[in-house]
Amino acid sequence: MAKERETTPRKETQAPPRVVAVVGSQSALGRGLVARLCVHPSIERIVAIDLRPPETILPKVHFQRLDLTRPSADQEIADILLVEEVDTLVHLAYFGAPVPDAAYAHELEVIGTLHVLTAATAAKLGRLVVRSSTAVYGAHPKNPSLLREEHRVRGAPRSGFVSDKLEAERQVREYAADHPEVAVSILRLAPILGPSVHNVFQRYLQRTVAPTLAGFDPLMQAIHVDDAVEALEAAVFKAPRGIFNVAGRGVIPISAALRLCGTKALPMPYRLAETLLQSARGAGFGIALPAAMLDYLRYPFVTDSSRFEREVGFVPRHTTRDAVLAMASSETRSGRE
Repeated sequence: MAKERETTPRKETQAPPRVVAVVGSQSALGRGLVARLCVHPSIERIVAIDLRPPETILPKVHFQRLDLTRPSADQEIADILLVEEVDTLVHLAYFGAPVPDAAYAHELEVIGTLHVLTAATAAKLGRLVVRSSTAVYGAHPKNPSLLREEHRVRGAPRSGFVSDKLEAERQVREYAADHPEVAVSILRLAPILGPSVHNVFQRYLQRTVAPTLAGFDPLMQAIHVDDAVEALEAAVFKAPRGIFNVAGRGVIPISAALRLCGTKALPMPYRLAETLLQSARGAGFGIALPAAMLDYLRYPFVTDSSRFEREVGFVPRHTTRDAVLAMASSETRSGRE
């Protein structure tokens, strides 16, 4: 598999963003980003695009209801971008955890991303910020201790949840290569933890009992939801070109993360864990982690995020341990990532 296209950032002077559209504005990241953008004097308005309306409309915010799975979504988005005179788009419409309807998830993430990119071309955007995940590297036995952006992304071939994100990111990379006039920033975010976050890693860590793989205790990396929001905000204003890992400082073993969450670890052989997660949802374990993602409990996928810190000047406020503790102490255990 070829290395990533357009991973080396190119610095150039651009006019500051004036009108920002956020697709997936009702996710935890979207809500946080919209709130932060509202306080910037240079931002005239924020166009919040989502299927669900916000509970409260903040100043400067124009809400536009949109279903990314509609065949006409590309034209609908393009019309919104043109009418609102959007110059910067942030694409956050991705699931944080697998959903029962895998076909719908594929339609939303992969086809939905195609709709967004088609609309971006029609609207002649200047900046595009897209969230991705460090999970696209995959958890593999020969992963280096720190994965850099140019490392091959292999994902988890049996996991549609990961494969959809990998395919969506590939589309954005190709778009960036074909449209050098657009400053495209792809942020590969480490697992996001903290209050009001709902994703596959949060589900796993916050169970009463969680399966682990006997003989394996890989290091894990996470980012606090507030840091993830600030990283997206920094990308909106700095417009770095390329792919960037974004993670909290430090790592901890999965066993330590489970202890911090008060979750009892239940070690078992790989095949037994796989069977449990595949059959009858493992007496409740199935919701913890899909069997297709078991390798994320066996091998590390820790990244080097120094490129984003160096190019953008962003330094996360929280460590991985901080992010785990923030999630563990939160009373809110649901919500969209």
